[in-house]
Amino acid sequence: MNSTLLSPTISRSSYILLIVFMIASVLSAVTYWQFAQYTGCMLVFGQGVLQLIVAMLLLVLWIKPARKWQLLAQFLNSFFVFLLCGLLINESYIRWQEGGTVVTSAALITTLLGFCALVLLCHLLNRLSEGPEHLSTHRLTSSILPKLSGVLSLVLLITHLTGWVWLDIAAAFLTASALGVVALFFLIDGYWNIMEVDV
Repeated sequence: MNSTLLSPTISRSSYILLIVFMIASVLSAVTYWQFAQYTGCMLVFGQGVLQLIVAMLLLVLWIKPARKWQLLAQFLNSFFVFLLCGLLINESYIRWQEGGTVVTSAALITTLLGFCALVLLCHLLNRLSEGPEHLSTHRLTSSILPKLSGVLSLVLLITHLTGWVWLDIAAAFLTASALGVVALFFLIDGYWNIMEVDV
């Protein structure tokens, strides 16, 4: 493996841990999706997408790659998150049309645990992103993402108490739309920055 592609601050013994972390992050999102299919709760998958975003940001800050590879990682991660948001919007629309039940009791526990995990990941990420060069990342993970995750848990709790299944679908649709717009912005930004670096 070319040593110029990876940060010198990471020892070679950490490469395996790095690969495991990447695979675990993707598998976690897949697991959230499968559980969302099982419970019929789209907010569960919304929580999974939020966790994946934070995990990928944490990964980039841990590796500290060269700017070219950091921009490439931004481009690929944004593209992946954009696809997941599209999947969530599509599934929310299908469930809106077809209806169905939501097993909120099981989904609520998972969403609350996901919220706690996301807060811990954001806390770790904030400690790594100190400095003016990571101002946008710090703002995103110290305020926006934890609050959004907390709102998802609160909406699901309201759905559980009231039985308003439409609230789960509407909140998941709005969350996916907002995250999709953000991912699209970072996707375009990463693309143009990669083009400038290559030139």
